[in-house]
Amino acid sequence: MSVLKLKNTYTRELEVFQPLDPEGRRVTMYSCGPTVYSFAHIGNFRSFLMADVLRRVLARNGYDVRQVMNITDVGHMTEDHLADAQGEDKLAKAARELGSDPYKVALHFEKAFAQDARALRLRIYSGGEADDPALHPRATGHVPEMLAAIQKLLENGFAYVVSTGEAYFEVAKFAEYGRLSGKKIDELEAGARVEVRGEKKAPEDFALWKVDAKHLMQWDPHSEKGWPPADWARFKELCPKGVDARLKPGFPGWHIECSAMSRAHLGHVIDVHTGGEDNIFPHHECEIAQSHGAYHTHVPAPHGASDEGNRRPSFARYWVHGRHLLVNNRKMSKRDGTFYTVKDLLDPHSQNRGDLATQLEALGFAGGRVAPAVLRFALVSNHYTQPMNFTLDLLVQAKASVERLQTRFDRLREQVRDCQNPEVHGVASDRVLGLVNRAEQEFDDALNDNLNTPNALAAAFRFVGELNSMQLGPAEACEALRLMESFDEVLDVLDHSERTGVIARESTAAWLDAAKLPEKAAALKHWSAMPDREQLWEKLEAGMLPSVDDLSPVEELDPAMIELFLAVRQAARKAKDFAVADQIRADLLRRGAQIEDTPQGVRWVRA
Repeated sequence: MSVLKLKNTYTRELEVFQPLDPEGRRVTMYSCGPTVYSFAHIGNFRSFLMADVLRRVLARNGYDVRQVMNITDVGHMTEDHLADAQGEDKLAKAARELGSDPYKVALHFEKAFAQDARALRLRIYSGGEADDPALHPRATGHVPEMLAAIQKLLENGFAYVVSTGEAYFEVAKFAEYGRLSGKKIDELEAGARVEVRGEKKAPEDFALWKVDAKHLMQWDPHSEKGWPPADWARFKELCPKGVDARLKPGFPGWHIECSAMSRAHLGHVIDVHTGGEDNIFPHHECEIAQSHGAYHTHVPAPHGASDEGNRRPSFARYWVHGRHLLVNNRKMSKRDGTFYTVKDLLDPHSQNRGDLATQLEALGFAGGRVAPAVLRFALVSNHYTQPMNFTLDLLVQAKASVERLQTRFDRLREQVRDCQNPEVHGVASDRVLGLVNRAEQEFDDALNDNLNTPNALAAAFRFVGELNSMQLGPAEACEALRLMESFDEVLDVLDHSERTGVIARESTAAWLDAAKLPEKAAALKHWSAMPDREQLWEKLEAGMLPSVDDLSPVEELDPAMIELFLAVRQAARKAKDFAVADQIRADLLRRGAQIEDTPQGVRWVRA
């Protein structure tokens, strides 16, 4: 298997990945998460999905990954791109505009973000991880850790307090400032877009602790008043002697938050830090400076790197950043109608985007909605180191690509239902085994080459194309299915529920046999507790086949329900009531199942 290499923003070099764990198994990964003042847009999620793919590739290489993605719910200012943390807190601004409490606003948009993340299948929002607060730390819940770090910076001479009670990091004290972004301090001074504020020593110095009486979120470093009791108790443990008396009640700056949360949940140093390219400067540059200033963090350079043998003054060994997303080759614009949140595309009508729904429907998206798997595919389909141009036509291409993969996946699953018993299916041919091994190697080589998803996808589609030209036996189908499932461990765009099948004529006919109907019905006793199937159960329990009207309350289809629909259809055809038989075909299609009569029975496919 090839060796994983990543483009490290810190050195601008392609470096072999080597975890800090002495045993070479455990990997720690921090991903800058959302600022929850609005719905997340597709540019945000391009970055989050890049981190998700990286995490899956690390796992594919045998590593045990612990990923943390924070929630910024305080301190991210509207002009934080200047490093000076000026302007208005983004969350406070949203709360003022919405006329609501900032904590409620944050919780609302945090829940909305989690819904989007689950829809787009981010691993960190699936299973038990979704509800683990240690993996989704909120900034407002880590003010004790932030104040502890600020106090360390003051004691170590990297920060200072001004008369307003605010604290700033003194950039001139950290000689490595600018290494991540390639910016130099003299360039920052010459190009500064802000004036020196009050007693700040230099324009590039950035805020660690802000003071603003109008701010709706406040913490007093010298009094427990207003603090959650558990947070105050933890603060006293971290800072038993308190913090600098000159610090006044206020709130943290954005940059100090991630340093504090990463340290709290992943430790002193970490393997990987991810984000979008807009995070490189100033946010991640500032994170490196303050983490080193407070805790003297260093990480070793990987073997083979240009500074091998040196220790880097950073708390993350690898910095991985995704490039910007454009729409129609321009920056997203609400005025032009090209600003898309995830919710805009998944359900335009719910976001009052009827115009967008109309465009999407004209492009072949049923109901004007984009399937989450299609949007996920589109956002991971080009290389993260290149800017991405997003268009509605790209969604059309992604839809066709997902359908092509899904169709082959469904056909393979239809052909073999049990790949665990080689005695039943025999052994695959050398030709198919060679194809599978080659495709898997090509897929892995591409992903290990700095997450080259375009080449990985090309390998997957070459594999599908070759399969389509071959006659596969059960053993070959099992091998092909295993590889497609393996591909999807990274891509995660396939529907693994039962989407297709063949219902034998004998099975359908059993419903029409009065002697066999009770046995068929007994297997469906659980329907009695299901509101949309209770009426059907009563009919079956009474030894009667339901009518077409009895089927009308049914909301969701599964293979057993499809079989019952087909039994009622067969009864209608037997009675030469072809209008009812056609109605049942239409009813199935309306519920999402397309049927086709074949010599083996009725084949169904989820439409």
